[in-house]
Parts: sequence; structure tokens; C-alpha cells
Amino acid sequence: MTAAEDLDLPSRKAAAAAMNRLSHALVRHRARREVLEAIATEASALAESIEQEPTRERSLEFVESAKVQKALVEGGNPARPDGAFLDMFEDSPVSGSANPLTMGLKIATFPDRAVGRVTLSPGWQGAPGRAHGGVAAAIVDEVLGAMLPVLKVVAFTGELNLRFEAPCPMGVPLEFTARKTGEDGRKIYLTCEGVGPEGLFITATSTFITVDLSMFEAIPPGSA
Repeated sequence: MTAAEDLDLPSRKAAAAAMNRLSHALVRHRARREVLEAIATEASALAESIEQEPTRERSLEFVESAKVQKALVEGGNPARPDGAFLDMFEDSPVSGSANPLTMGLKIATFPDRAVGRVTLSPGWQGAPGRAHGGVAAAIVDEVLGAMLPVLKVVAFTGELNLRFEAPCPMGVPLEFTARKTGEDGRKIYLTCEGVGPEGLFITATSTFITVDLSMFEAIPPGSA
């Protein structure tokens, strides 16, 4: 990430937080027609303005990220008993603080596990009173992925198996814990459990496939 992008990041995060708040407010509340029309007009104008700006080469940003390089060399696994979280991928739609689509997941890493915490907002509801199953699955995948800096590898999800033990609740603190269970060549085996105030509601097993960081350098410009 360049120095200019570092300077832009706080503003990107602030804009993302405001847009995220607005999105959930639209889902939860019945706004007046004139307010909705104003949002549509202003949002469209702002989007058109931003679309005239240079595109970001996100694959290159990932490869050159100081945080990614440090995680691969040193490991992203310091014990964090104070609950500090790892904000390695600010653009993630699940945990990224600079992505207006974020679910707001916060992840802490430890030498033997990754722990994600989140309270799901109204926009993530599926059936009444419970989170959409795909939202819960995305969170599980993100927490599993947080094990990769702990293990000092770059990898993709190869297989993800979920079992919903109970509905995924809304509006209450949830905690997801991922651990490594084994490996075989390029395959890494991981598990994850999600618990809420009433106990366990989701379990998962997964296989991640390790890749070389250089593969991201071959992604055509403008495609990521």
C-alpha cells in the first residue's frame, strides 16, 4: 500500500462506516418517501463521481501489503489476551473496516486459534429473527481464513462443510473459534464452531489449499 493510500484509509473507513449504518437503517426503519428519494439522488451522484477516479489494483495492493508480508515472515499469531483484533484485509466484505458491505466481524489471533466476534445488524436477517445462512457461512469462512497468517501461509478455501445446530441469532454477541486439525501436502484441515448466548449454533470442517503469493502478481490489472 502506498503512502497516499495509507493517508486515504481513515477517510475510507469513515465513509464505509457511514454507508454501512445507512444500509442497516434502511432495512430496519420505514423512511419517508422524500428521504428515500434524496438518498437515491445523492448516492447515484456520488457513485458516478467516484467511478471517474482511477481504479485500485487490489491484487497488487495485497501482494505489496506490509501487513501481509509481515504475517508470512513472522506469523500473525501473537497472543492477544486483551482482545485486540486483526484488521489485515480492510476491504473484506465480512470483516473489513473500509468496506461499506462489512458484517462487522472482529478477529483476534492466537498461537493455536483464531477467534471472531460479531453482533449481526438488521440487514443480515434471513428468516424472521435469525441470520441468513449464507451470512453465517461467510463469517465461518472468514474466521477459518484468519488461521492462515497464524500458519504463515497463503491459501484458498477448497472445501467448506457446515452444520447448523440451531438458528444463528441476531442482535446478540456471537463468537466463532477456528483451529487447525491437520495437513497433507498443500491441504490444511481446519474446524470452526460458532456460539451465542444460548450455546452452539454452527459447526464446520474445511480444507484450505495453499498457494504461492506470487500468483496474485499474475492477475490482470483491473480484474480485482
